[in-house]
Amino acid sequence: MKKVLLLTSLEVPFRGNLIEGQFLSPILGAGGNESGLKFRYLSLAPVLFFAGRRRPIKTYLAGRAKRKEIRSFTSGLGCRTDIWPILFPLFPRDFNLTRAKYYIYMASALGPFFVYLSFFRPDLVIARSYPAASLARLAKKFFGIPYIFDLRGMYPEESVNAGIFAAGSQEHQFWKKKERSLIFQAALNIVVSEPFAEHLKTIDPEAISRVIPCCVDTQKIGYDPASRETIKNKYGLKDRFVLLHLGSFGTPGDRSLEAAYLKRFKEARQDAFLVVVSGTPAFAGSIRQAFKEAGLKEEDYLLVNPTSPEHLSEMLALGDAGLILERKASNTKVCLSVKLGEYLAAGLPVICTPFVEGAARLIRQYDCGLVVDPEAGESLEKEREFLQTLPLRRKNGFKLVDEVLSLNRCHDLWRQAIKQII
Repeated sequence: MKKVLLLTSLEVPFRGNLIEGQFLSPILGAGGNESGLKFRYLSLAPVLFFAGRRRPIKTYLAGRAKRKEIRSFTSGLGCRTDIWPILFPLFPRDFNLTRAKYYIYMASALGPFFVYLSFFRPDLVIARSYPAASLARLAKKFFGIPYIFDLRGMYPEESVNAGIFAAGSQEHQFWKKKERSLIFQAALNIVVSEPFAEHLKTIDPEAISRVIPCCVDTQKIGYDPASRETIKNKYGLKDRFVLLHLGSFGTPGDRSLEAAYLKRFKEARQDAFLVVVSGTPAFAGSIRQAFKEAGLKEEDYLLVNPTSPEHLSEMLALGDAGLILERKASNTKVCLSVKLGEYLAAGLPVICTPFVEGAARLIRQYDCGLVVDPEAGESLEKEREFLQTLPLRRKNGFKLVDEVLSLNRCHDLWRQAIKQII
């Protein structure tokens, strides 16, 4: 029996569904894990992340319920979950570590991690994102345990975009050096798109990688025309063409790009309407301000903060097309948003900027949406053709989900990746 440890650190599983949906579910599968393999999941969660600053008791209780759900979910798949607190970082915003904070984090996390290894000595560690991979690299150095590095994204560039440090700064160079080491020493690197795999070769030409995209669970998200009509009636959007933005924005500046695109799309279809579904209520004021400054009126859009998975499904049913609009940045070229699969599985063809190359390449390949730069002064011919061919593009989107983005497909790829190492 080979033992595999799934490791996350700083990405806290009880603060959302990302870890469960894009890490645990694809690896463990929907119907139990692979025979001959024993899985455990360890989350090293900073102790102060367990309670929020605004409503600490309510946040803690909600997190406790979520932790119970995760343990129940993984237990049903033959995997034990352990969530161990560590002392640092102090705030969720410190997910993007500076060099000084990196060393404090390692001093805080390394002891608990090595203690855990002494009880559960795995044959393989699968580490999600750069902080967890930093721990896994030391497990390889001291115990000879190989690791798979699930990059998730471009951590140094994401930190630049978040304003943590500047491109080319000593902090940035520190992480680029660390990045090369983590990639080089990994038994296998997991990336979410073909452009990401190509980018990896520019960092280390000898890097061994496998593409496993962000997946979608078609048992939870699907296309129901009858339900869509009912829900659009409920929100007074029966005769409107709804452009849906789901989740966070690439950068705060991309909020104005959404507004600009709605104004452009209205020239092709006057009844166009924007629905923005944001999981962070605290951003509502800044989103509204950005839309106002871009010339949108309150009656042009609806801003919603979903309160449950059912509410989120309802929001997906409102849309006629899904938006992935991001301006060019150092990390957008490798991106493959989780919402790409969610849009397509819900029957929404996708409108995407060309800079999000991971998604744009698949959209072009399967002809399941529209790739356009709203700020390039292009004619509206693309939008007019898009509107005329919606049913075909919707059908092509289902094909892309089935062949590339489905949870079952990604589980198969993870099983192959693990077998490649042990």
